[in-house]
Amino acid sequence: MNRSKFAVLVGALCAVVFAFSMVSTAMAAEDFKRWSLSTQIMYLDVDLGADDLDAYGKISAEDTMTGGLVVEYFFTPNVSAELVAAIAHVDIDLGSAVANGDTWVLPPSLYAKYHFMPESRISPYVGAGINWMFFWGEGMTVNALGNADAELQIDNSFGWNAKIGADIKITENVYANVDIMYLNNETELDTAIARNVDLDVEVWSYNVGLKYRF
Repeated sequence: MNRSKFAVLVGALCAVVFAFSMVSTAMAAEDFKRWSLSTQIMYLDVDLGADDLDAYGKISAEDTMTGGLVVEYFFTPNVSAELVAAIAHVDIDLGSAVANGDTWVLPPSLYAKYHFMPESRISPYVGAGINWMFFWGEGMTVNALGNADAELQIDNSFGWNAKIGADIKITENVYANVDIMYLNNETELDTAIARNVDLDVEVWSYNVGLKYRF
């Protein structure tokens, strides 16, 4: 076999090996668990703001705890979409003793996430997206009216959110999860005291949970 034919044969073999290596690499890249399902315990630090009610005192909300359900889909090992759902009961105060109220809120939030080190035992990530806050069961007691029940209605609305956290691998399919979420929402409320009041809602959620990848 002359040198030129040998070079062609070696080149062809190298090309075949390279092609197979590229195919195997692509197949390996696709070989990852695309879904995860997790539950979380959430500590919610809720901050409310309503300038139109400042004459009656500062509006505030008490911190609360709840549980959450999280579903996540991985497009690649690094990129995923995540839906977080939770229901919380929030107590509301107006001034030091003007009025007290409460509401239930369902704030599902959708995130696009980036995982920096998906193959590591500790895999940090960041995410951002949108939320929709749905309020129901609102009620208020006005102390100035002899603790009389009064109207409280909070409009449902869209907002934005962000998060940072990490997954910690326990077994091949089970992970511990810790993260911090920030939710921002601007809506309106109606009360017996004032109408069409702009309400700013900010929530810091501190979460721990368990995740199952499949």
